[in-house]
Amino acid sequence: MKPMHLFSKSVIALAVLTTLAPIAHSAEIEKIQITAQKRTQSINEVGVTTVAFTGDMLEDMGVKSAVDLGTHTPGLVAVNATSGGTPIFAIRGIGLDDFSANNISGVGVYTDEIFASSPAYLGGQLFDIERVEVLKGPQGTLYGKNTTGGAINFITVKPTEDFEAYVEAGYSSNQTFELTSAVGGALTDTVNGRLAIKYAKSNEGWQKDTTTGEEFGLLDTFAIRGQLGFELGTSGTGILRVYANQDKSKPLSPHSVGNEDTFGDDAFSALNSPTDPSEVSVGNLDVSRDESGSGISLTLDYSFENFDVISISSIDEYERNVVDNYDGSAASTIALLQENILDQWSQEIRFVSTNSDDFTWVFGANISNENVETEDIFDDSFFVTDSAFDGVLYPEDIDAFGLDQFISTYVQETDSYGFYLHTETQLNDSWKLIAGIRYSYDDRSFNGEAVNESFGDIYPVTALNESNDESAVTGKIGLDWKVNDDLLVFGNVATSYKSGVYYGGAVLDADAWSYVKPEDVLSSELGFKWTLLDGSMQLNGAVFALEYENRQSLLTFVSDDFSDFSGFAVADTTLANIPKSQTSGFELDVHWLPIEELTIQAGIAYLDSKVTQAPTTANLRGINADPSVNDQANEDGFGFVDALAAPLTNGTVLSQAPEWSYNALVAYEVPLEDDMYLKFQTSYSYASSQYAQLADANAKYGSTSSLDGLISLSSDSDPWSVTLWAKNILDNDAETYSFTGFSGRTVYRQRPTTIGLTFKYDYY
Repeated sequence: MKPMHLFSKSVIALAVLTTLAPIAHSAEIEKIQITAQKRTQSINEVGVTTVAFTGDMLEDMGVKSAVDLGTHTPGLVAVNATSGGTPIFAIRGIGLDDFSANNISGVGVYTDEIFASSPAYLGGQLFDIERVEVLKGPQGTLYGKNTTGGAINFITVKPTEDFEAYVEAGYSSNQTFELTSAVGGALTDTVNGRLAIKYAKSNEGWQKDTTTGEEFGLLDTFAIRGQLGFELGTSGTGILRVYANQDKSKPLSPHSVGNEDTFGDDAFSALNSPTDPSEVSVGNLDVSRDESGSGISLTLDYSFENFDVISISSIDEYERNVVDNYDGSAASTIALLQENILDQWSQEIRFVSTNSDDFTWVFGANISNENVETEDIFDDSFFVTDSAFDGVLYPEDIDAFGLDQFISTYVQETDSYGFYLHTETQLNDSWKLIAGIRYSYDDRSFNGEAVNESFGDIYPVTALNESNDESAVTGKIGLDWKVNDDLLVFGNVATSYKSGVYYGGAVLDADAWSYVKPEDVLSSELGFKWTLLDGSMQLNGAVFALEYENRQSLLTFVSDDFSDFSGFAVADTTLANIPKSQTSGFELDVHWLPIEELTIQAGIAYLDSKVTQAPTTANLRGINADPSVNDQANEDGFGFVDALAAPLTNGTVLSQAPEWSYNALVAYEVPLEDDMYLKFQTSYSYASSQYAQLADANAKYGSTSSLDGLISLSSDSDPWSVTLWAKNILDNDAETYSFTGFSGRTVYRQRPTTIGLTFKYDYY
């Protein structure tokens, strides 16, 4: 059955159930408390499009990583851009194309209010979580830079004086064992503690090389988090948090496809991978991952007569060494080696009013420093083997790893500070005015060089040593209309900006390295939050339009700068600004408990995105964006000119912007004897096709869909549960990410059906 047909029937069934709902005895939906506006509020009282999941909900949905959130949140795209696991997020078509360690998505990601300044920090987030909040639309006032698309808040479970403990153990496909455990409670009369760990280990990979028999996609991760909660006299509290994580997994491998059409014959067809997602071609490349991170933070909260003062201090560091079969081929066409050392520190202090509900305010300031040291190596030894272009692939082509490398080495440092004010004014019993403003400043320096090393000789490409500073004023103004106790209608206009960045990827062309100026977003939104059927149904929706200036986008162009050495023009990549683009659309989600034992959830998002002003030659620092230039060629059919590999014109669809995405979940609990419950749950998600990169036909992937399910047996009298679960039940093998490879496409595909058994026991 096609996804759209399946979803249509689900909607019809939902409509029928809605009609019959008053007949049954319904339950009331839990009102989740969130801190989206830097103070604790009911999610239904906040005029921001927000999706929130409690820890129990995440567990029931099988969400084990930050990337899994996209499956259950229409409008949120979350993918790993490399097999090394670099998470990329986008909301409403605003996110990130680049996967370099010195760049960050337009969706700000926070853990206990600590900002992750690089995608590298986002591993190992989801364990012992109290809730996750996904804030859609620009959040530039309260959250600052890099929130042009929205923000994601991970809130961990905090220590309390009550003793709490649990252990959760699971065994799943590919001999994968997972253990999550936490224990907490009072240590003294004024100090509480909590310790949580997560461990995962696979004894076999879910992918196998068809030639060597080597296995890939094996987990080997460990994370630990400790927290101390303490009192500050009679009016204050503090939380000290430390964490460490390690990842020595063996990465999965993408697939190389479409190589048979290269140069008009099938000389390169041997580069193609098998079509089965579980079969790969890696060859002798020693694919590996060695990552570790640690950090410490201190949050202090002290109450005065009319306001609270909150201080948040943090230090984080991360090291990463990854060898990635970037092109998906057994030949050394493109292998990626990443070595990153990152550290960051930040300090925020804010004042939150407490003396009146008619006028509330939050005033704050923050300062931070971010440092990234990187060496990225693209090894494409296949280029320089004697037999590479004679129409036959020889063994030496496969074993030539290490002969030809394009190396990027740099240090980027960023100093930032900002000030913000957010106010909420109750105009009368029904209307509330929201207004906020923020000033942000960033000073970023970059010192690095790009070289080509072939057969031991070094050929300099470019060097860059410069700095840029930038400032921005962002704000928000909105109105909340409390129609009645059950219906909130809200509208707002907001701005946000993503800070400038240097493109630091390994390149062939000196024009590809430069500073890319900040991007700005202006958003208009109208939404509602409606509680229906005596509190048993929650219906939320929003329509929005965003104007996007200077979008930072990854572009592929054809360079002639390397032709003197290679003998032909080659593709290169850069980061550039797209002058103007826009997105518009709507979102709708429903959560319904028609009876106490039955839960129904569904969501849908529509997005229309496009470039409205394509860049000119000047915008691309000498890279010619005129599509007609691509028609120039020499006698051999190669154009020795700088030109975009594909025309970028007005109307081009933005990357990470599927037109349609939706999800549905149905869960039913059957009461048994002796306070036992049997729970049946199924969930379905779908996202239409999308692009990983602008104007690149090879970067179009999807559509993707997944049907998941579980059966769980639990006890009310004894705090235990056992769950049998399955992901991708229909064994779909759709492409989940893709980009231009050496002579074809590099694609990632869905993991085959995964089945597991999880046991959990709670101690009280």
